[in-house]
Amino acid sequence: MRPSTTARRFAEAAFDVAREDGQVEHWSRQLAAASQALQSDAARTFFEDPNIPDDDKLKLLPSLFPSAESHLLNLLRLLTVRHRIHLLPQIQSEFQHLEREARGILEAGVTVARPISDGEKQAIAHRLGQATGREVDITTRIDPGIIGGIIIRVGDHLIDASVAGRLERLRQDLAV
Repeated sequence: MRPSTTARRFAEAAFDVAREDGQVEHWSRQLAAASQALQSDAARTFFEDPNIPDDDKLKLLPSLFPSAESHLLNLLRLLTVRHRIHLLPQIQSEFQHLEREARGILEAGVTVARPISDGEKQAIAHRLGQATGREVDITTRIDPGIIGGIIIRVGDHLIDASVAGRLERLRQDLAV
C-alpha cells in the first residue's frame, strides 16, 4: 500500500535534504530507527495524547533520539507540532522507495497461489529485469484464491496471469 500524499511529501522533502547532504543511507537508517522507536505503545500513546502539551513532546525528542542528526530532529519536531508523528512509518517506507528508485531499482509485487522458492523469486526478478531493463526487487504475497499462475504489479501496471483471472475473463466472454 502506498503512503498518503502528506507522508509522500514529507518523504520527498527529507529525501531531497538527504541527497543534498550526501547522506541518503544514513537518513534511511535513522528514519527506520525512529519509526521503530515510535511503534512502542508507550511512545505512541505519549505522542498522540492531546492532553500533553507540544512543548513537553518537543523536549523529549532529543533524549529519545540522542544520535539523530539535526535535520531528522527538525523533521520529528515538525511532525510533532503538526500532529502527524503517526505518519513516520509511512514516511520511512516512502523514503526507502525513493532511495531504491534513485538507484534504479524497480519494485514489483508478485502474488502467487503457493509459496515459491528463492530460485523462483530470482527467476521472476530476472525476467522482469529483462523486460524493463532495470534491476527488480520483488515482494511476494500468497493468495490461494488465484488458484494458480501469477499476478505481477509494477507501479501502475498489472499483469494478471492467474488461473482465477483467466476463468473470470472466460466467464465474461461467454456471458456476451
